[in-house]
Amino acid sequence: MSSGHYKNGDIYTVRSVVDMYGTITVKEHSNCVISREYEVIVDEVKNEEADGMENVNQTVINNANTVFEKKDDKYFGYKSRFGDIVIGGAYSYRFVVQYAKTNQDVVIIPGDVNKVTTPVCTTVEERLWKPGAQAKACRDEIVEQAKADIENLKYRTFYGELRYLYRSIVCNVEFVINKKKSTVVALLKSVGRGTVKSKGIAKAAPSDCFNVHIGKAIALRRALGLAVPDEYLNAPQPTEVRVGDVVRSTVDKSKEYVIAKGEKAWRDGAAGLSSMVAKYGRIIDDSREGVSE
Repeated sequence: MSSGHYKNGDIYTVRSVVDMYGTITVKEHSNCVISREYEVIVDEVKNEEADGMENVNQTVINNANTVFEKKDDKYFGYKSRFGDIVIGGAYSYRFVVQYAKTNQDVVIIPGDVNKVTTPVCTTVEERLWKPGAQAKACRDEIVEQAKADIENLKYRTFYGELRYLYRSIVCNVEFVINKKKSTVVALLKSVGRGTVKSKGIAKAAPSDCFNVHIGKAIALRRALGLAVPDEYLNAPQPTEVRVGDVVRSTVDKSKEYVIAKGEKAWRDGAAGLSSMVAKYGRIIDDSREGVSE
């Protein structure tokens, strides 16, 4: 028999039993194998420590409402008590994030059943929707990732110069930043002639906090024709005001202030960390360029 994923004679390693009828999942692919299509040929005996870890992880899976398994950049339906997830169906990162926002006890298996994340997910990329300190740390990590991404995409020429390679054309990049419109444009210009060969645009949603580093990484990737990582597009919003942030007053929305150290407030377009605008205002820009924390 063949399902397109397995055929007669294939040997796989059982990961878990899905239901009381003996349907199983295996480590080698994401499809379920029904009881009439397999037979057990080796019953391994594991050491107590490994067996204990598997039992703990299996308990986490059993108690979860919904389980996804991550393979490469896809998330496969593994279990759902609500019947709203197709078992074996492939889902995007964005879908999983949105799903976990609106559902409780969502677990991700990161490709290894012995490393199950706990409800609701604790790895960097799967905790994007979590509030408070974790969201703050996660946004900081994404900003640093964006900065490194811009550097890593650079192409080193024979002369030691750092350029960007676009379809075999060596280019310089020019970033056009409009903070009022929360927009970053990356222009790839051919070296010598300065002809624009490609451009990419990143624009923050009106409800999102603008960050120039994330914007540059998105715009540059789009200009180069590269995929944009989901974490850039789904970065959590900042939860804590810090020095260098731009905050908009909730009393007079035409007023914006840069948060400064000490008690400096309500002058020269700055407000102190202990000011009312810092406490109740909305952070609209956390780029903090030139500010060391």
